[in-house]
Amino acid sequence: MANPATTFPRFTAKEYLEIERQAASKHEFVDGLVYAMAGAGRTHNSIAGNVFARLHAGVRPPCNAFNSDMKVWVKAVGFEHFFYPDAHVTCSDLDRDPQFNERPILIVEVLSDSTEIYDRDAKFEHYKRLPSLQEYLLLQHGQPVAELYRKRTGWQKELYSISDGMTLESVQLTLPIAALYERVQF
Repeated sequence: MANPATTFPRFTAKEYLEIERQAASKHEFVDGLVYAMAGAGRTHNSIAGNVFARLHAGVRPPCNAFNSDMKVWVKAVGFEHFFYPDAHVTCSDLDRDPQFNERPILIVEVLSDSTEIYDRDAKFEHYKRLPSLQEYLLLQHGQPVAELYRKRTGWQKELYSISDGMTLESVQLTLPIAALYERVQF
C-alpha cells in the first residue's frame, strides 16, 4: 500500500510576508509554498560578504546594494516568488518596501552543491522575468570562477577567472575576481 501524499499548506504573499517578518529563520516563497533556507558555510559566506562589500562600497546613488537578508520579489501572470539572493542592487526610488525589492538591476548568487542546479536553471528563469534585471552573476564556491550573464547579450555566459577583472555594466563598476575570493581557501 502506498503512503498517502503529503500536503503542504499554501499561503498568500501577504501571509508569507507577515510570517517572515516574525520568523527566526529565512524562507523563500514559490507560488504559495514556503521553503526553509539552509544555513551557508564559511566559503559561501566569505564570497557573499566580499561581493556585497565591493558592491556596497562601489555603487553610487541612487543605487543601493543589499545582502542576503533582503528579498527580491518576482511577480508575473500566473506566479509569485520571493527569493533571498546573496546580493543584489537596485537603483529605483520605487523600491522602498522594508522587506523586499522588486526592481533589481543586478543579482548575485554564490553557488553551492545543494543550490547550483536551481540557481542556474529555475531561479535564473524566474529572475529573467524581472524587467529591470540587467545582469546575473554566479560565483562558484569550489574554485575562483565567476559567470556573468547580461540581458543585452541575450543572457550569454561570460566566464572570468582569478586573474581577471570584470565590469558590471549595470552598476558601472569593475571588480577584480581575486577580490571576490579574498580570504577564501580552496
